[in-house]
Amino acid sequence: MFTTISRRAALLATVMATGITLVSAGTAANATAGATAVHETATAASPSADRAAIIGGRAAQEPYSFMVSFRLRSLPAHHCGGSLVAPDWVVTAAHCEGLLKPGRTQVRIGSLDRDKGGSVAGVERVITYPHRHDPRLGEKPNRDIALVQLDRRVPQTPIPIAGDPGRAGEPTRVIGWGMTCEYRRTCGEGPQRLQELDTVRLADKRCVSLDRGAELCTGERSGRAANACHGDSGGPQVRRVAGRWELIGATSRDGDDVEQRAEGGAGCATTPSGKPGAGIWTDVTHYRSWIIATIAKSAR
Repeated sequence: MFTTISRRAALLATVMATGITLVSAGTAANATAGATAVHETATAASPSADRAAIIGGRAAQEPYSFMVSFRLRSLPAHHCGGSLVAPDWVVTAAHCEGLLKPGRTQVRIGSLDRDKGGSVAGVERVITYPHRHDPRLGEKPNRDIALVQLDRRVPQTPIPIAGDPGRAGEPTRVIGWGMTCEYRRTCGEGPQRLQELDTVRLADKRCVSLDRGAELCTGERSGRAANACHGDSGGPQVRRVAGRWELIGATSRDGDDVEQRAEGGAGCATTPSGKPGAGIWTDVTHYRSWIIATIAKSAR
């Protein structure tokens, strides 16, 4: 559910058909993001679903105790990722909110397999960042971050949030179970195993509609056409700090296209002209104080 501005009417029709209620939206970008989420989850129940993994990535080469998969119990297919940042708290994308339901959403933590292993918990509540949409940014999606409190503490080791996202040009990594190709019709089932992709921070100007200072523009490390895509939303972007992984980002959306391409082409890994593309991640380090304060407040 790598957010794009897409064919809204068709997606909303899918929402009505599946009977899932979306969160009310104050902007067209928010409404479209939620509708895309429902569309992808609903189609994931079919054999032709977008259930593969990061475009151009590889099977995970190491465990990620903090990796999270969200799915609705009524539509049991992965639809969003997240990062465990405390024993009962997860950071994810706010545009996943419409499918994060207390008592209805299953959360799997710390497994390389999207369907088994790790710990399983439920959702206690979802908290999106206050005043999520900045009116000064108009229709641009922004402040795409949410905290999910689990209904129990899990034994997996959380990932620390970095003090800063690092500089452009520094290596990072993104992780998820999203689409492996640009076209929904040919992606197929995809691997069960979590995928990882080595990436690099790009200059802000490489991404359109970027909220500078609060979002990260990112591309594949060697310049290939490879990136996160639908189904990776909310998942982590990490970088090594003093020999350990620290969280810097949450997968948000395509960094090149304002509108989703015709004929089912996602365009996640390429620009409209077919060149290697870029993606946008919410800068989790920008929201570090809010995350820490929110978790501390709930513990009182």
